[in-house]
Amino acid sequence: MNYQYVLKTGASVVLMSALTLNVSQARDNAPGYLEDSWGNIVTSGAGECIHTGQWKQEMSTVVGCDGVVLNAQVKTLKGTGTGQLIEVTIPTTTMFAFDSANLTEEGKASIESHRDVLTPELAKAYAIIIIGHTDSQGDAQYNQRLSLKRSESVRDYLVETGANPEKLRVVGRGASEPIASNETKEGRAKNRRVEVVVVGEVRALDAMLFPSVALFERRSAELTDAGKALIEKYRMQAQAQMRSARYIEIVGHTDDVGDDAYNQDLSEQRAMNVFKYLAETGMDVSNVTIKGMGEKMPIASNQTDEGRAENRRVEILLLGRDR
Repeated sequence: MNYQYVLKTGASVVLMSALTLNVSQARDNAPGYLEDSWGNIVTSGAGECIHTGQWKQEMSTVVGCDGVVLNAQVKTLKGTGTGQLIEVTIPTTTMFAFDSANLTEEGKASIESHRDVLTPELAKAYAIIIIGHTDSQGDAQYNQRLSLKRSESVRDYLVETGANPEKLRVVGRGASEPIASNETKEGRAKNRRVEVVVVGEVRALDAMLFPSVALFERRSAELTDAGKALIEKYRMQAQAQMRSARYIEIVGHTDDVGDDAYNQDLSEQRAMNVFKYLAETGMDVSNVTIKGMGEKMPIASNQTDEGRAENRRVEILLLGRDR
């Protein structure tokens, strides 16, 4: 069996685009404004935000009400990575029967042979990316589906044998990333593979962080036109980095105000709508997945307006890039 191990440390890392805002306008409650049971500000038929009897001029801090507009200042930061990236490549001939996505007993044994390498990292990692690949023979859509199903089979086996499902991500890349020539039998055999990439530390890797207020109306998951323009601007600037990423994850986050289930759902919807927008622009999204974290991963204190504003964000994480 021909197994390949690659250990990469201290990978060059750039924090692509951290957006900073005037966060005084991003608040968890809106004193002076009439709100419905979900916390949404009630508007009149003319689209004007309705005031309560306590409203005062100094309460005009809510984006979209009383002429208040978003004041976003964009800042680009650079840093170096401190995390570790471990990659294991397993030929699919050792895991699956021809044209099948069902793991064979030999395939399960192949995965188990890597436990000594992967188990410590699986426990500590931010994410484990399972990437399926095929050779170039056959229909492109079929190859895409087969590669994804094979990565899903590996994920399911890892979950059955004790891996944390929240850390596992699956990607199918079809024939888009060959590592050898598809003109020879030997080359095609190398291209038919499953890679397991363990990403050690998310904050040491490339990311674009968008405060939710820059993309969405308050308590909404629908991208605004301004939000789409902002994503497009930074997507275009980061095209080279996005193409070189092994895996891209869009993660929605909220603060801790409100119901846990509501926050989880909102974070998932926002991540999904960013994903849909990227797909609509023609971007290859076969290596992109989404995740909603709700309020579980704060980056600032939830005890202040400013901290909660930082926690309400959508991140586009470029994972597994080593060049």
